[in-house]
Amino acid sequence: MVQRELRGTAEGAKPAWDLAQWSSRHSVLKEPVRLSDGSLRYANPAKEVVIGAAGGDRRNLTLCVKGSAEYGSRARRQGEPWVHLLVEQSISRQPSIAELQRLVLRIEVRLLHSQLHRTHDYTPDLHAAQFQLFLTVQNRNRDSTGFCKFLWFGVPFYDDRYRDPPGHVAQDTAGSDMFIYAPPAREFFAGSTHDRGWIRIDQDLVPLIRKALPSAWQAGYLRESRELADYRITSVNLGWEVPGVFDVGMQTRGLSLRAVT
Repeated sequence: MVQRELRGTAEGAKPAWDLAQWSSRHSVLKEPVRLSDGSLRYANPAKEVVIGAAGGDRRNLTLCVKGSAEYGSRARRQGEPWVHLLVEQSISRQPSIAELQRLVLRIEVRLLHSQLHRTHDYTPDLHAAQFQLFLTVQNRNRDSTGFCKFLWFGVPFYDDRYRDPPGHVAQDTAGSDMFIYAPPAREFFAGSTHDRGWIRIDQDLVPLIRKALPSAWQAGYLRESRELADYRITSVNLGWEVPGVFDVGMQTRGLSLRAVT
């Protein structure tokens, strides 16, 4: 359910993205502060969203989560939800995976800060901070019994536990029960976001997505169809998942996803 629309830097423009604040105790629904460079800053004690002005140093989007305000003195326990701060968008033009010659993801990200507030019950298995992008690769054939089933295709930018986030192939047991396929970060970029410089991705995702689907089939998911023509990219989300008591911030710019058929 949409609570309200947050205005951007272009007067009168309708929002293109949803902002998800799952499992948060604080909502950024107050009026923004306009910064000296024309950027808009939405903030509360637990999070910050900065919509950068065109041409400004803080373009395009900054997302910050203050886990110390969200969780207080007690870290989350096994089975409890965790804080998300994501931007997400449905994709209206959806060529099939069979049609795609290239699907080029371009983005730059820069870690601004990451601070762990260590509690007596801290364990890295439960308590972490991750910044990532996910695409949904969904069966859109209405004649298929698997219509609407999908997999999550992930791009891991940052994980506090690893300089180079490893791949992750598993069931999404915390939400959709669908299949997650996230290649290692080294498949997308050199260097590490831990160094807090700009990291750039300019990558054709088609070969990786065409590995993701057979991986899902082999694991017992999406069995209703093994036809690439049935699957399409239907949505994208980008941002933080913060299961641990971390104060974190990431700046992004230049996001684009370009399909060539």
